Amino acid sequence: MAVGTKKSNRGFSGYFQTELPEENAELTHVGPGTPCGEYLRRYWQPISLSSEVKELPVAIRIMGEDLVLYRDGSGELGLLHRHCSHRGASLEYGIISEHGISCCYHGWHYGNDGTILIAGAEPENSQIPADIVHGAYPTHEYNGIIFAYMGPPDELPEFPMYDTYDLPDTKSAAFSLSAPCNWLQVYENHQDPIHTVFLHSRGDNVHFGQAWAEVQVLEFFDTPIGMSNVQTRRWGDLVWCRTVEGMLPNGNQTGAVWEQADEEKFFRRVGFTRWMVPVDDTHTITIGWRYFNDLIDPEQLGDPANVGKEMIDFIGQTEDERSYEERQRNPGDFEAQVSQRPIALHARENLGTTDQGVAKLRTLIRRGIQAVEKGRRIKMPSTNNGRIPTYGQDTVFRIAKAKDDRALLGELGRRLSGSVVEDADLPPQEREATIRRICKEAAANL
Repeated sequence: MAVGTKKSNRGFSGYFQTELPEENAELTHVGPGTPCGEYLRRYWQPISLSSEVKELPVAIRIMGEDLVLYRDGSGELGLLHRHCSHRGASLEYGIISEHGISCCYHGWHYGNDGTILIAGAEPENSQIPADIVHGAYPTHEYNGIIFAYMGPPDELPEFPMYDTYDLPDTKSAAFSLSAPCNWLQVYENHQDPIHTVFLHSRGDNVHFGQAWAEVQVLEFFDTPIGMSNVQTRRWGDLVWCRTVEGMLPNGNQTGAVWEQADEEKFFRRVGFTRWMVPVDDTHTITIGWRYFNDLIDPEQLGDPANVGKEMIDFIGQTEDERSYEERQRNPGDFEAQVSQRPIALHARENLGTTDQGVAKLRTLIRRGIQAVEKGRRIKMPSTNNGRIPTYGQDTVFRIAKAKDDRALLGELGRRLSGSVVEDADLPPQEREATIRRICKEAAANL
């Protein structure tokens, strides 16, 4: 008998559990030509903060590809394969020109689309500029973040504009956080809402607010842009319904960070928009915006000054914010996600009833991967007045406790989540009024 192969349901059985399975390559490997890598490449992906690109080229790695990002003298961005097509010197040492970049080694000069403008010292009649095109990708800069499209050029989609990008009286701050683990275990955290009860609320320190410690009634549902969960909690004579959304393939929006659920509010929008972008199979960057306004943060606990490169204004998201001992005593999302191994082993997991969201998210990603493998073109979300409707929100309303309160909470969560999706084409004020009406009707019919 091989060591570590015998199964046992008895205690002290570590000897029989030493053999580790292979990782789920279909969902976790992201390099060029991999199933998941090809799927992710069909979408615009954030790759850098604008503030990181200054007067020198920046060497970056995204989805297993070594690239160089720069802003030329005309202000245009370039994203090129890092190694020169001539003899492989890195363009991170390149010389930025008014248009494009030149290799430091032999002067091959590239346009931002990868075309060769000048082949160094080659004669004027050289065929090199006509025969060779250096690898390059389109970029799009928006509100302090640089995005890239790394998929087939003939499938280039429009840049997606979500309805939370221009909320009234709202300020945003761009951020970028790194994690030494696979992208999926960072991403699927947002569809694991039960972790907020234990990781964030039941240790020695409550991270965000006392109401987070209440176990939610959970529902998971499809949306036109991916999936969402609705978490419905009882907090005294108030009920808090939070909708957290996943925007396929790797985006997420979540509500107010410090929601206290202490007063009535209806259809308060999100606290951040972010994407979990693979650097490679075992490293991830989370890039997005934190939002600040008086509705989602009435006590102004958020701090835009603490949002940026490797900085975010709430606990447990980075490695360097606290000592190792502090992180052991009071772990956060970073510790829980990274400690699952560089690539989490799905075959070693034992999923329960509260893991429906994680299982559903993996299924949706797998469907997208398989669609690309079959040659299908990804269908991008439809817009309403130029914006893609989204579904993340918080609603808190007053309703008496019922005899079967868990059933009541479930019904309220389903009604609210249904309205959030069905009424997505309404203006924000009308969506809020609809949610308010549903809550008042529920209270009146109790």
